[in-house]
Amino acid sequence: MNNHPAASAVETRIFDELVNVLYRQATPIFFGNFSVVILSVYLLWNELQHSVLLSWASAIFVLTLIRIVIVRRDLRAVHTPDQAERRAWVYTAFAGLSGCLWGSIGIFFFAPDSTIVTVFICILLAGMTGGSVASQSSFPPAYYAFALPTVLPFAIRCFMYGGPLFSVLALLSLFLLGVNLAYSRNVHRTVREAVSLRFENTQLIAQLRQEKERAESASRSKSQFLAAASHDLRQPTHALGLYIATLRALCSTPAMSGAEVGNIAGKLQTALKGLVQLLDVLLDISKLDAGAVKVKREVFDLQDLLETIDQQFSAVAVEQKLRFIVRPTAVLVQTDRALVHSILANFVSNALRYTESGKVLVGARRRGEFIEVQVLDTGIGIAAEQSQLIFSEFYQIGNAARRREHGLGLGLAIVKRTADLLKIRIGLRSIPGRGSVFSVWLPLAPQVSAAAGAAMSVQTPSSGAAKNILVIDDDAAVLDSMRLLLLSWGHQVTAVASLGDALQAAKTQQGASGPAFDLILSDFRLAENVSGVDVVQAVRQASGYAIPAVVITGDTSVESIQSIAGAQLGILHKPLAPEMLQEVLRDLH
Repeated sequence: MNNHPAASAVETRIFDELVNVLYRQATPIFFGNFSVVILSVYLLWNELQHSVLLSWASAIFVLTLIRIVIVRRDLRAVHTPDQAERRAWVYTAFAGLSGCLWGSIGIFFFAPDSTIVTVFICILLAGMTGGSVASQSSFPPAYYAFALPTVLPFAIRCFMYGGPLFSVLALLSLFLLGVNLAYSRNVHRTVREAVSLRFENTQLIAQLRQEKERAESASRSKSQFLAAASHDLRQPTHALGLYIATLRALCSTPAMSGAEVGNIAGKLQTALKGLVQLLDVLLDISKLDAGAVKVKREVFDLQDLLETIDQQFSAVAVEQKLRFIVRPTAVLVQTDRALVHSILANFVSNALRYTESGKVLVGARRRGEFIEVQVLDTGIGIAAEQSQLIFSEFYQIGNAARRREHGLGLGLAIVKRTADLLKIRIGLRSIPGRGSVFSVWLPLAPQVSAAAGAAMSVQTPSSGAAKNILVIDDDAAVLDSMRLLLLSWGHQVTAVASLGDALQAAKTQQGASGPAFDLILSDFRLAENVSGVDVVQAVRQASGYAIPAVVITGDTSVESIQSIAGAQLGILHKPLAPEMLQEVLRDLH
């Protein structure tokens, strides 16, 4: 027996439909009963006592009328699947009564001296049991309840009477009964398979419809995402183009002051910073969707994280003339510190952005085995119908023009994906015009001291000693700039442009002991459809060591990120900040 809930639900639906089939096919049986009874009375009128014949016929008529009423009432009613078993056994009980009345012919009408009556009984019983196979086999007990009492009395009476002829009739009756029972079992299997197949087809159609709707929704979301991303990418690039044109125009003037050049350079830097910010956020979305973000659960003091948030945003709050309050909370939590910081930073950033006056407060409340960290603001608030939309990409309240000072509309989308990754709960309560409370529930750590928790969260960086680094990039300018940067940091660098050159360098550098290189830095997309993953794997195989490797890419597609993460390689994204590369080198053991 399958105890799986889904399987049980399907079986219940199939059984319910089989019972429905049983009731729907009952009407032809009732009309057949009336016809056979009338014909039997007519044929046996001169062969049997009228009182016995009429009593039997009346009993059949009354029982059939009762069954008609029960079946029609059942067909008009609305039933739930859990009522199917009761309905099936009600039908079976009346089928058994009907079988007993038809089987009584073999007892009360048994006339061994009358060939007409004997032949008629044989034909009648064989016809009734054979004709009921199709209509009652959807629930086998119903057919058994009818067929057995219909045939067995006549067979037993024939055996009791004895003689060659009646012994043969008894054996023939039992043989036909056995054939009909076997046929009934096959019919039941066929009907059940048909019903099951119909349900499977219906379920497949529903799944296809859901997948179609999901695909259409994903396509619409992708189009909206790309349209919004395209708009936000064009804004800073448009500004960059205008500033560059202005700079060129200034170059042709007789006198150009350093202040003017510095002003334009500052604006260029601001526009470039906005472009990099958007690319970084789009990258965060892609990495979360690709499953490339790995959760690093650790025990740490929540107060340390709250102090970081305080330092990060207090100056912004002062600039906006808002009160920024972070309530101290000395409690240990166990989760990914960096990802939780991302969630809280997005909450606070949004709160400051949409609060014109009043305060933003960060605090925490104990909730059983969790701590609920809340970010409360006195801002514009969020209407109930927008409470889910704000977690979608590029959705912003009151920013139809997509002004840069109101952000990119991706922060809460990142929060939702990050919370799903951490399997933690986020919440929102808001009153339009009065403010909002965003919250995240963090699991409390086991009972350990705050000092121990702090110690567990501190990681000592490895030595920044000089490394032997292999750099692969098919872009000559990028390759040369990377080589010069690493050399300026005091590292030994081998810079190559292809897989073949990388393998040759590995062969040349191979020492008597230890790997050929301390680190491999490879671009993702190389010439001749070679990927950085391919290069790293080939160099590792040639050197015989799992050399630490990082793939550098400007590709933010889910498939590319998954292919790099699936190879257990580090990922850095273009435009690459030198600080990120230095962090990789510091962490290199």
